[in-house]
Amino acid sequence: MFTLAFSKRGLVAEWGSAWLLPRIVGPSHALDLLFSSRLVDAHEACRIGLVNRVVPHDELLPTVSKYVAELAAACSPTSLQIMKRQVYQQLTRELGPSEKEAIRLMIQSFDRPDFKEGVTSFLEKRPPRFPRV
Repeated sequence: MFTLAFSKRGLVAEWGSAWLLPRIVGPSHALDLLFSSRLVDAHEACRIGLVNRVVPHDELLPTVSKYVAELAAACSPTSLQIMKRQVYQQLTRELGPSEKEAIRLMIQSFDRPDFKEGVTSFLEKRPPRFPRV
């Protein structure tokens, strides 16, 4: 269960929740959650985009561990790092500058060993072996 109890406690949306929540679930759902302070179950949280997926409680840690292991085994750590930075930096940017930045970063990635390994592993039909950062 999730709740944002601010309105029922005479508080405002604190600790950046008024900035972050609309970016996750959209302004309409954010205002509903902030205004109502109602309890939201896991299935509704998934439906509105507050969480990515719902799994039974006893499967949570195995599911998360498997997901992280898959990322570690198959994805370039450098690519993940750059994409995470892109997403968070571009939340407040307009499309034009974001697109130019993406093109610049893509061109840079062509010179990285991870790109060569990613293409080679694909052509050789094997899992990639990216260097750890």
